[in-house]
Amino acid sequence: MIVGVAVNPDSGKGRGRTYQEEIASLLAAYPVEVVWFHDADPAVVKGDMFGAAETGMIDALIVAGGDGMIHLAVNALGDSQIPLGIVATGSGNDIAREFGLPTHRPDLGLHQVMSALFTRKFHTIDVIEIESAGKTERALAMVNMGLDSDANFRTNQLHWPKGNLRYVRGLLGALTHYQPYGVRISVDGVQTSGSMVLLLAANTRFAGGGFNLAPHADPADHALSVVLCRGLKAHEFPSLLGKLAIARHVYDPRVHEFSARELSIEPDLSVGIAPPPVMADGEYICELPARIRVLPGRIRMAL
Repeated sequence: MIVGVAVNPDSGKGRGRTYQEEIASLLAAYPVEVVWFHDADPAVVKGDMFGAAETGMIDALIVAGGDGMIHLAVNALGDSQIPLGIVATGSGNDIAREFGLPTHRPDLGLHQVMSALFTRKFHTIDVIEIESAGKTERALAMVNMGLDSDANFRTNQLHWPKGNLRYVRGLLGALTHYQPYGVRISVDGVQTSGSMVLLLAANTRFAGGGFNLAPHADPADHALSVVLCRGLKAHEFPSLLGKLAIARHVYDPRVHEFSARELSIEPDLSVGIAPPPVMADGEYICELPARIRVLPGRIRMAL
């Protein structure tokens, strides 16, 4: 078996290099040939993974990192059906949290992946496709387009603190500058428009280092869980944020949750300001307008 292993050696202030050395030592105990994909430039890592998947150079791909590295792998693997394993060593690890994977324990994470590969214990899951300005990109977890997106975008500019506390800091910045966003949405062909504060299309439940934003999302149900909250005024936020912290926001009458296979979103400046950038798996994707749809069963996870 030829196993590709993707890791950013410069991630986490040098921790990535330590993880790489530990994973290399652990892999020596398994009867596999290893192909490494490691570079400080994510575009290089993605290109190398894509080339290996396209030519059939590898039989499986293991990603050591966080949601951003998994995002690169999902796009590189495409429809190849090459099994994907995750050794979660990132800061947020929301995708690993979805699948109950160990975090910051390369020994446990790698053993679980290798056991799944040798016993062919694979789970077929859906992915999300985002199309904008003639380009497409895939995501595994969640697409964010409202205050959640603004908070994510701001969080990526911060270097402290770690995990969901950093997301809280980004969220506070987003709240400070918030005005209702104006959008026009088409969901499975049904159109509506209005102001909103929260808008996401989810394949998995978590974002922001552990916030359960889409508690009913299922990565294998061939549908997206869409969560939409109408535009709020400042005095309305405390009650909603309290519910969001314990994943009860979807039961608030101001919040709408529904399933969809495809949706299109564009700004509507007649009912609010321009929405923030589209973010997915914690990464910047594009500006609106965008079309988002579910692609059933595109990834085989070694779990």
